[in-house]
Amino acid sequence: MKEIQLYERGRGTNLIVKTAGNACDLDCRYCFEKGKSVPHDPMPLPVLEKAIQTVPAPCSLVMHGGEPLIVGHKQFQKYLDLISAYYQEKINAVRVQTNGALLDDEWIELLFKRNRHLGIEIAISLDGTEQMNSLRTDRNGNNSFNRVLGAFRLLERYGIRAGMLSVISRQTIQVGGAKEYTELLKSIPNLAFVKINALFNMEDNKLTPDSITPSEYSMFIIKLAEWYIKARLYEYFPLEPVLSILQRLRGHPSRYCNYSTRKCFHYLSLYPDGSVGPCDCLPIADFSIVSAGCGNLENAAIRAVGTGNALRLQDLIRQCQGCDIYDFCLGGCLSHRYYFTGNPTLSRDFCESKHTLYRAFCKLGGNVHVVV
Repeated sequence: MKEIQLYERGRGTNLIVKTAGNACDLDCRYCFEKGKSVPHDPMPLPVLEKAIQTVPAPCSLVMHGGEPLIVGHKQFQKYLDLISAYYQEKINAVRVQTNGALLDDEWIELLFKRNRHLGIEIAISLDGTEQMNSLRTDRNGNNSFNRVLGAFRLLERYGIRAGMLSVISRQTIQVGGAKEYTELLKSIPNLAFVKINALFNMEDNKLTPDSITPSEYSMFIIKLAEWYIKARLYEYFPLEPVLSILQRLRGHPSRYCNYSTRKCFHYLSLYPDGSVGPCDCLPIADFSIVSAGCGNLENAAIRAVGTGNALRLQDLIRQCQGCDIYDFCLGGCLSHRYYFTGNPTLSRDFCESKHTLYRAFCKLGGNVHVVV
């Protein structure tokens, strides 16, 4: 039985750099970043450098937000100059997670030509078809779909592949579902990977109207896997969590935290004031690792996992012991389970949805020869 760890020395770290806190040029209806009380100013270079110096190697660094590009070309180049000084010695990967709306030829020049030595990978947020993407709007309430699709096409003109991150909401399953979502994927020729997340936003211990239940999410993933495999899209790009599910069923490790023993505190979120929390899916107000100033991040993470609300996450891990699909599920996403703790029905549904995925993919996986 593999042991789930909130944090463990020597396992590497993902540093999530909030370049301008939660500032963003879009105004998505479901954005959980809006609720964070964090600065909107560009991250000071000394804050970023201190974090890089004290985070354990190897470190995978992702420029994140809000919207990371909102700081502008000049400031972003300063960040990349700093990162370059630690690249390969300390940092082994550089990624940008963006909504794509600000992407233009000048950004292409900066990210992929001027800083080619960093091998920057980019991923863009798009929730599916135009109707599925209706919650991702600008500040005038306009759907961002065409602007974001234009970002994919811009990258394609330069021969650049991009990842795609989608949030599956009630709109997704009501306006077409897995088949239409798959058709959208087929229309984007430069996809490097696709990662599907569920909208599980909670208010007063209940799901928000736009959110879906864990069981609805699992059924969407099952149907999507069938269409993905039927269209042989696995020959072109990996799809999460389908890839990780098949990896776990075949005894292979997964790099996706939901199906890995590396959990929340291996993913450190850095904010402009120097405060640090674990995975940004958890509220910084409840899970502060460093309040300001960026002390030694490895030591701070080790101290934090044994205190405060991290103990509640440890309890969620203990609840998994003895489960018949423990080695498959590995506890799932602890942030989702943390938000569900005040609603026993959703907590049970979360675990039942994992069993549903397990049973469905045991049947499906035996007939699928997808490279894992």
